[in-house]
Amino acid sequence: MEAAGDRRLWQPASEFSRLYANGEEDASVDVAVEALRSHIPFEPPFESIWWLADQLRKRRHFTLGLELVESAFERGFRGWRIFYLRALFHALLRDFSEAFKLLDSAIRIAPDEEARKMALFRGRLLAATGEYQEALRCFRENLKFGEDPAALVDAGIRIAWRAENGDIARRWLNRANKFYGANVERIGEFAQRCYDRGLWELACASARQGLDIESGNLPLERLVCRCLYKEGKTVEAIPAIEKLLRSDPDWLEGQEMLARCLGASGRKEEAAHILARTGENASGANLVGLRKELGLSKKEISAAPADRKSARRLQQRIKKNPMKDSELLHRLNNIPSDFTPRWTDETIEASGNTFRAVGSLIHSVRTIILRETMARFGRHDLGYLWAIIEPLIHVTVLSFIFYYIRMKDTLGMNVVLFVATGIIPLFFYLKTYTALTNALKQNRPLLNHASVQPMDIFLARATLEFFTQLLVLVIFAAAIYFAVEQYRFGSILSVVANLFGLWITGIGMGLIIGSLVVYAESLPNIMTGFNRIIYITSGVFFTLDMMPASVAEYVAYNPLLHFVDGVRGNFNPLMGGTRVDIGYAYMWAIGIFTLGLIADRALRHKVLDR
Repeated sequence: MEAAGDRRLWQPASEFSRLYANGEEDASVDVAVEALRSHIPFEPPFESIWWLADQLRKRRHFTLGLELVESAFERGFRGWRIFYLRALFHALLRDFSEAFKLLDSAIRIAPDEEARKMALFRGRLLAATGEYQEALRCFRENLKFGEDPAALVDAGIRIAWRAENGDIARRWLNRANKFYGANVERIGEFAQRCYDRGLWELACASARQGLDIESGNLPLERLVCRCLYKEGKTVEAIPAIEKLLRSDPDWLEGQEMLARCLGASGRKEEAAHILARTGENASGANLVGLRKELGLSKKEISAAPADRKSARRLQQRIKKNPMKDSELLHRLNNIPSDFTPRWTDETIEASGNTFRAVGSLIHSVRTIILRETMARFGRHDLGYLWAIIEPLIHVTVLSFIFYYIRMKDTLGMNVVLFVATGIIPLFFYLKTYTALTNALKQNRPLLNHASVQPMDIFLARATLEFFTQLLVLVIFAAAIYFAVEQYRFGSILSVVANLFGLWITGIGMGLIIGSLVVYAESLPNIMTGFNRIIYITSGVFFTLDMMPASVAEYVAYNPLLHFVDGVRGNFNPLMGGTRVDIGYAYMWAIGIFTLGLIADRALRHKVLDR
């Protein structure tokens, strides 16, 4: 009875506070656990509840933690922290519906930064309940690389995979490696998920990236071998698996893959040797399947050299006389008929036939143009009409600015005609530059066709842009003539000459920036800003004749301004421009075009290797 009386007189909150103040943290937590389990009134100070709740969570006393925070809530603790703690323990006890309600209340009253962190916690809860798309949305809106812990970023990458959004998962992996350093576990998990989804090439590259950080990592080495085997890269897979089996001889899966690769390469003696060594460990079904797949009988397998010395002698015999290598003989005897040229009278004549070569080039370019047209305009419901709508938006907005803010007429020229003859010619440069900057990167699969060369892709894209913008110019010129103002047109030859200069300048700049990007990834972004300056200073808003002589002297250094003014002058005699120097402009255009061809030729292999 005395013990029971002492128990009633025991003040756990006072003892907890004393121990906590003295730094005896473990003892103070033990007092709190005992008090909560005994259902003795326990009311610790508010300022210690956050710490104590975290300690109970770490010790996995989730029910006691919920009892503690509910008691604090009843005592009047109404801050965002208590709502968050209640949500946390409800979630740990798998009561997700109540956890979401409490967490939403906490987010509403918390400071912005704390609300962001709790939103990420909400995303993890959503993932736990299988709502991966909604969880990914929470992470996309709230995750901050470099500020949030690496473990939280890794959780976001896993959620992206579960939401079947591999693009975000890859992007976040690269950013995580940049901000937190490359991590073998993170890279290994990414590689495994790529492998599970059949992205074997990407999985192999990621696994090798992990091996660069931690050489000898057995799971990653096995993954590289599996990827090479799945991709059918027999020549690479065989030495990789053999090397790994020397350090990991008990890897049964690797032995079976090696046997299959050797059999597929025509090296049946070595495959039989592998099966003789594997037979005792392989399951009956696997062994029978391998025998049938390789066309080997039990007798051939039993007669194969199973010891290492015999296998080594077999390898040395092959090295001394490569023509006894069954893999080499198999490949030489099974070369596809169209793999190498057959030097007959017909093929020799065809190889030097210029007209045939030009015809092949035209066919290739025409096919790529059709593909590019579908890829670009097929995505829009409006289709090819979008090529007209985009410049129409530019012309409409700038005409409004000129008409209502600046002036109704520009040197006697209708404002719509003035703006259209500035923007559309400049698009010959801007659109061509944009199309060629990433031409090889975006069309890399086409280069797997022997008949397609990189220059075919450049020429196809540039040709498509030229004729698209030419069609736009003709439509606008006709529409303005019949609906706005009947102007007096000049020389078609002059217009084409100026448009051609803008076009080859765009080709040259596209090739230069697209090649130099291998040295500076941010170069296209810098060039985008520079092109905005070009948009303003290349005759869209003014002509050389409108500028004072002191200003025109410096503005005239821009070669694109001469081309644009040259086009505009054919739509109004007053715009002919005494200061236009097409020779100077072509000097720059040809120079840029030549530098672009040189840069592409010198750096193309690096661009393709990116």
